[in-house]
Amino acid sequence: MGVTIQVGTTSRADRSWIPRILPVKLVPTRRTDYGIRALIFLARRPSTLSKAAEIGAAMEIPTGFLQQVLQELQRARLVTSRSGPSGGYALARDPESITICEIVEALEGPIELQECALRGGPCHWEEVCALHWVWSGAQRSLKESLDSATLAHVARDDARLAAGTAAIPGNSHRAGGNRGRTAKPSTGAPGRRSAR
Repeated sequence: MGVTIQVGTTSRADRSWIPRILPVKLVPTRRTDYGIRALIFLARRPSTLSKAAEIGAAMEIPTGFLQQVLQELQRARLVTSRSGPSGGYALARDPESITICEIVEALEGPIELQECALRGGPCHWEEVCALHWVWSGAQRSLKESLDSATLAHVARDDARLAAGTAAIPGNSHRAGGNRGRTAKPSTGAPGRRSAR
C-alpha cells in the first residue's frame, strides 16, 4: 500500500509556486483490491468451488489479472484450487481466521517501513529522521487495524450492503448525496455491486 502526497505545482507561465492541496491517498493497490474482492466472493460461498471467470464477472475483475492474483493467494495458502471441469477456487481456511493484514501482505509484502519517511535532511538525521516516531506509529496503527479485521467481518459487511441493510457512513467516498442513508439492495451475485 502506498501513500501519495502532492503539495504543490509550478505554473509554466510565471514559474511561481502555486499551492495545490491534494488528499493523501492511502488505498490498496489494484492487485490487493482485486484480491480482497475475490476473497469476499469466496467467503460468501463457503462450500462451493468457483471458477475464476465466475468470480471475475461477479466482482468486476479482469479474469487474466484475477488468475495471477488467485495464484499469489494460493501460494500464501489463503485459497485452494482444483483443476478440471468441476474444479475452481475456494478459501483454504475459515474466513474468521484470515485477517485483512494477511491478505495485504500476501499481495504486497510486509507492512513495515522500508525507508525513512523524510529523505535527506541535516546531518543530525544521519541515523533517524525527525518524523520517524510519528510515521512508524501511524504504520503500526494501520497494521494493528488490518490485523484486527477479518475476511469474515468484511464479507458480512458486503452481505449487508447487498441486502440494503447497511447504513452508509458519513465518510464514504462513494456515497455522493447518500451519506447517512441505508444502502440500496443489490440485484447481482454475492458481492456484486449494483449500478452506480
